[in-house]
Amino acid sequence: MSISNLSPTSKIWIYKSNRELTQSEQAFIREELNVFIPQWASHGNQLFGGAEIFENWFVVLAVDEAQSMASGCSIDTSVQFMKAIGKELNLDFFDRMHVLIDNEGEKEQIHFSDIGNHPDSKIYNPLVTNLGDFNSSWLIPVKESQFV
Repeated sequence: MSISNLSPTSKIWIYKSNRELTQSEQAFIREELNVFIPQWASHGNQLFGGAEIFENWFVVLAVDEAQSMASGCSIDTSVQFMKAIGKELNLDFFDRMHVLIDNEGEKEQIHFSDIGNHPDSKIYNPLVTNLGDFNSSWLIPVKESQFV
């Protein structure tokens, strides 16, 4: 299930929770991911993918598209999967109006329009789309982000 063995060009989808995930919620999500990922397919072909939870806030799904391409239907399936997880745990993984910043180790969820009030913080950049960028530029200074 790890994404660490996937190509840096692997496509990723980042789902941020509307609150920090508890340890029991993370365990539940991992169990569900262990079932979902091996069954995740595109037009009947299994996807070469993985998933992990990061920073107690994020679920990241990845597909190595050099091995198998994700289709619209397979992406829709993953969205429905994440919506079902959210419903089961009373979480919202689809609130795009809030971002998570890190201010010297303290994480804070803020409305994206307030990001300019935190120029010395770092932001978990929701705009990265591949594993290479995720590994190199997921947590970036707010002042270097596209949000200010």
